[in-house]
Amino acid sequence: MRIEVPFLPPVEYSPNSRCSWAEKHKAGKVYHDAAFYCCVDARNRGYRNGLSFPFAKAKLSLTVVFAELRLRDADNLLTRFKPGLDAVVDSGLVLADDVEHLEIGE
Repeated sequence: MRIEVPFLPPVEYSPNSRCSWAEKHKAGKVYHDAAFYCCVDARNRGYRNGLSFPFAKAKLSLTVVFAELRLRDADNLLTRFKPGLDAVVDSGLVLADDVEHLEIGE
């Protein structure tokens, strides 16, 4: 199953970010909501294809596309995706985001 969120994870969630908690929360909410609706759309398409949700075990592969060719740290990108990961669980695609239910791969 492929889910595409039309913009980048919030930079405020990077461990290197120096923003206030309110800015971080606001940016996370915007990204969470966008990812949530993309996940709900994918879930509904999955129902039409005969899939049942939530998945008891799933593997997440994250691809982030930047306009620049600058190298990025994979750990920071995964941390920035935290609101998106919460949206995957909140939408009912995966049971939980712990290591028993979700594997994060390449």
